[in-house]
Amino acid sequence: MAVSYNDKALLAADPSFQSRVRQSLIAACVSIKNEAASTAFHRERETFLVGVMNSPESYKTLFSNAVANDASVISDATAAGTVVLTGANTSTQAALVTDAHIDTAVSSAFNSFFRTPNA
Repeated sequence: MAVSYNDKALLAADPSFQSRVRQSLIAACVSIKNEAASTAFHRERETFLVGVMNSPESYKTLFSNAVANDASVISDATAAGTVVLTGANTSTQAALVTDAHIDTAVSSAFNSFFRTPNA
């Protein structure tokens, strides 16, 4: 069976998953704040992270939806597409998503939430 949008929606809505994404997002913001100024789009990234750090709860749903769409994350949660997520098993399956996959998905999605200047 294939992973569905319903699987991704259920994962994104799971409170425990959202909390893990929020913590990963905060860690990413700390790293971005300390990255070299020469990093591509650093100024824009830094500007965006200020809003995130001042209200991480406001951003957790947005990022949870993005992270749930990451191929590695949803593969973890659905056991490579062999388990359909339901209201009854979502929390259990969400726990199978590795922190490393969440971190990678947050990092990959971060620049999607602000306008990057023309290179």
